[in-house]
Amino acid sequence: MTAPATVSDQIVAALADEGVEYVFGIPGDENLHFMEALRKDGRITFILFRHEQAAGFAAAAYGRLTGRLAVAMSTLGAGNLTTPVAHAYLAAMPMLVLTGQKAVRDNPMGQYQLVDVVDVMRPITKFAATIPSGRMAGAVVRQAMISALDGRQGPSHLELPEDVARDTDLSPFVPCSYGDVPLATQDSIDEAATLIRNATRPLIMVGGGTRANRPDVAVRALIDKTGIPFVSTMMGKGVADEDDARYLGCSIMPGDYPNCAVAAADVILNIGHDVMEKPTFFMTPQDGRTVIHLNPFAARGDSAYFPQTQVVGEMADSLRRLHDRLEPNSAWDHRGFLDVARAMRDSIGRASTDTSFPAKQGHLVATLRDFMADDDILSLDNGIHMMWATRNFNARRPNTMLIDHALGSMGISLPAAIAAKLVHPERRVVVLTGDGGFAMNSQDIETAVRLGLDLIVVVFNDNGLGMIAMKQKADGFANYGVAFGNPDFVEFARSYGATGHRLDDPARFRQLLDQAAQAGGMHIIDAPVDPHQNMALMQEMRSVDCGQLLAT
Repeated sequence: MTAPATVSDQIVAALADEGVEYVFGIPGDENLHFMEALRKDGRITFILFRHEQAAGFAAAAYGRLTGRLAVAMSTLGAGNLTTPVAHAYLAAMPMLVLTGQKAVRDNPMGQYQLVDVVDVMRPITKFAATIPSGRMAGAVVRQAMISALDGRQGPSHLELPEDVARDTDLSPFVPCSYGDVPLATQDSIDEAATLIRNATRPLIMVGGGTRANRPDVAVRALIDKTGIPFVSTMMGKGVADEDDARYLGCSIMPGDYPNCAVAAADVILNIGHDVMEKPTFFMTPQDGRTVIHLNPFAARGDSAYFPQTQVVGEMADSLRRLHDRLEPNSAWDHRGFLDVARAMRDSIGRASTDTSFPAKQGHLVATLRDFMADDDILSLDNGIHMMWATRNFNARRPNTMLIDHALGSMGISLPAAIAAKLVHPERRVVVLTGDGGFAMNSQDIETAVRLGLDLIVVVFNDNGLGMIAMKQKADGFANYGVAFGNPDFVEFARSYGATGHRLDDPARFRQLLDQAAQAGGMHIIDAPVDPHQNMALMQEMRSVDCGQLLAT
C-alpha cells in the first residue's frame, strides 16, 4: 500500500516543477520528513554544506547567475542564515529559505530552542511565513515562490514545523504564474533622448541592477551607436565590455580617475542603478548634473540619489527605444573623458609590472586577467583585494565577477564560487579573497572537494584585515585590532584533500595558475602580499588632479 503524500512531498514536487535544481544546507531533526521527500522525488539535488551561512551565500549566487530559485535550508534557529538572506535582499537575488521548527500542535519541549525565526526574517525578506497546516501549504508555498521571483527579486522564507511537514491533509497546489515587467512610457523615452542630445558631456553609468535584468546586448548597442563613454559600478561590471576604449573605469570612490568624469558630466544616463549599492557618486541640488534613472523600478530617492528624470520599465526595451532616437552628436565634448580612460589604463599598467616579493596586488590581478577567458568567473570576497580587482580587472562579459557591494559580506567568495561552478561547469571559476574573508567559510573547501569541483582559490595573505588597517592609517589612527595569524594554507588545503601552493616568487604566479587548471580539482594558492601597496593605491585614488586631467 502506497503511503499518502505529505506536505513535505507536496513542497518538493512544487519546487521541482518550478525548476529548482538544488537545496543547499544542513539538515536537523525538524527537517527529516523534508529530506526524505527530497530523496524519494529525486529531481532536486541536496548539497550538504559545512555552515548554514555558506549554504545561504551559495543559494543567493545561484539566484544571481540564473534568475531562478535555489533553496537554502537549515533546522530551527536559523540565525546563521540571516547574513546571506540580508545579502540577497539588498542585492535582489532570488532564493527560498526553508527552516525547520518544532511541532506547533504538540510541543513537549517548552521553550527549548524556540526562536521566532519568521519575525527575525521578515525585515530582510520579501515574504516570510510559517506553513500552518497541510491545507494551507500549497497556497503559502506558491506565495513565497512568486514573491521571490516576481518584480524586484529577493529572498522568501518559509518555516516548516515538524508536525506540519508530515501532515497528509492537503489542498491542491496551484502552479505559479508571473507578470511581465511593464514598458516605459513614450514620454519618458523622449525626454531622456532630448536631454542626452542636448548635453555637452553625456556619460553612461552601468549599475548593479543590470545583473538580474540582463540588458547587456542593448547596453553595448547603445554605446556602440552613440560613442558615449561609460563607467561601471562594482556590481555592474561586465555588462558592457570593459576593454572598450570608451570605458573610463569602475566608479569606486570620489577622486579616482573615473569619478573625474562623473563629476564633470552634465547628463548621466544611469542604467540599472540601485540604491542598495554603496553610492558611487553623491548628488547635490547644486552640482549641475542631470541624472536619468533607467530601471525597471522607480528610484528610491534618498539624500545621495534623487534623479531628475526616470525611465521606468523593462530595461532592454527602454534601451532599444532610446537607441533608435539617438545618433552621435558632434557637439558632445568627450576629449577630457578619453584622457580619463588613458590615465586609468596607465595606472593599471604601472601596477601590473612589479614582480617583487611580497607579491604586489596589481601584478597578481593583471596576471589573473590574462589567465582567465572572457566567460570565466571571478568570485570576490570583501576586503581590500576587492578594490584592487574591481579597479584593475576589466570584465568583458556580464555576471563574470561575483561581488557583494550591497551588504558587503565577508566569507562570500568560496560559497558563491561553488554555486557558479555548479551552474557553469564548463567555465573556469577562480576565487580571489583576503585571508580574513577566506577564514570565515574556509571549511567549505571540503564541500568543493566532495563535489569534485575544479576551483582555484587565491588568498591575498597579509595576516590581517587589510582594508580596515588601511582606513585606520588613512584617518590618522594607529592600527589596532586588525592583525591575526594564519595557518599554513598549503597544509590546510591538504588536510581537506585539496592541493596547496605557496607563491614565493610572484613571477611564477601564472605558472601556478596554469598548473592548477591543468591538474583539476581544488587548489589554494597562498599569496603573501605587500600591505604597503594598499595605502599607495588609496593615495593615488585620492590625489588625482581632475582639473588638469580634464583640461582640453
